[in-house]
Amino acid sequence: MGALIVRHGRLLMLRRTASDSWAGRWEPPGGGVETGESLAEALAREVQEEAGLAIASALYIGHLDYPARENPLLPASRGFFFAAEEPPGQWPVRINQTEHDDFTWCTADCVRSTRPDLRALVTRRLALTPRSLPGPW
Repeated sequence: MGALIVRHGRLLMLRRTASDSWAGRWEPPGGGVETGESLAEALAREVQEEAGLAIASALYIGHLDYPARENPLLPASRGFFFAAEEPPGQWPVRINQTEHDDFTWCTADCVRSTRPDLRALVTRRLALTPRSLPGPW
């Protein structure tokens, strides 16, 4: 799952470390759901772990399917993406250096190096205004 977090019209993207199997790939903060966690709990935990940020609210905006890289005969996994809002006044981003080595706040144009279906979700997220998102969850 991923959190599409926007500040001042720009999306937060993190870059995978050189030692990662997805080295150099830019992605929104997020990750997997642990046993016993709800999607909301997992999203909040992953954003805190990867970017040092809290989530005040989130709205589901779409999903992507990822084929198994090790074995194409395995079923795909599904990533759920949420338009996430931070509480007011958060700053700065503090990335977890074991997973990511850099971050940026970018427009939809800078997401070109990633999947077209993720770019579509980013475009949808950037079109949302704070008033169109839900209150605290």
